[in-house]
Amino acid sequence: MRSHVAAVDAETITLYKLLKWGLAVEVPIVIMMVTSAVVTGSAALVAMAAQSGVALVINGFAVYAMSQVMRENAYNFPYGAGKLENFSAFLCGVLYVPSGLYVLFDSIERLIHAPEVGYLLGLIPVSITFLSGAVLFVFASRLRHRTNNPSPLLISYRADYLIGMLTDGGIIIAFALATVLVDLGEPAIGDRIDPAVALVIALYMLWIGVSLVRHNFRALMDLPLSEEEQLTITRVIGHHYADYDLVGTLYTRSSGTRRFVEVELGFDGEKSVEHVHVLSRHMEKALAEELPGLHFRIVPVWEPDE
Repeated sequence: MRSHVAAVDAETITLYKLLKWGLAVEVPIVIMMVTSAVVTGSAALVAMAAQSGVALVINGFAVYAMSQVMRENAYNFPYGAGKLENFSAFLCGVLYVPSGLYVLFDSIERLIHAPEVGYLLGLIPVSITFLSGAVLFVFASRLRHRTNNPSPLLISYRADYLIGMLTDGGIIIAFALATVLVDLGEPAIGDRIDPAVALVIALYMLWIGVSLVRHNFRALMDLPLSEEEQLTITRVIGHHYADYDLVGTLYTRSSGTRRFVEVELGFDGEKSVEHVHVLSRHMEKALAEELPGLHFRIVPVWEPDE
């Protein structure tokens, strides 16, 4: 049986295009950063090369993940493919942690034994990545602001673009300051600015990596929605108490930006299927205002007639 392309919202299509542009830009950046790190001997550029390598892997997987999220097949993906979004963000965090640890130890070693760094040459690739990252960050921010229920991918990549932009800006300032210090005859201080910057980048990479792993590891499991969200669902169900006779089990789970809710409701024999359908639509509409991305379903149980 053929799968078909779903009616995808404009925000998802825009995110998909943004990720493809990010992937296309990241390939030459990785080559440029690795080459620059070797030529200049800069620990900060080593950190940037590590970030770029992680970004290339994540962007490649993200493009694949979004292509699956945008396809809807009721037989292959009955609950959507949103878990791929969470896994992509989780993978980003997993790769950031070892990369950050490597840069951390490398920068500490260079602080102790500071090698000479080619700061002026290093400014060229950093300036290029700063400009490209700034453009991608602006587009990601605009998409984030007009989306009520943003994808985990959008959140993680907007954070990644912000990290990259702040990192590049800090390195540009640090390299310019180090160049001045070296020219003034203070190479002992100037050559240690580079590993100091790399140390800060490494600590930030570790913090972001651990945060992404913690948040998205939970989302990868079929855990229930939060207590606050379940209270909201219970309140809406209780508001329609006159339309049913009994409340059974409430099932909740999440997948990417989607929230799934199923509730067992008991009805007497006089209530029709049409009545259940209308009630379900009213409840879903009321819940969607407070819980975007909600998919609501009533599991009806008819009581036998007396």
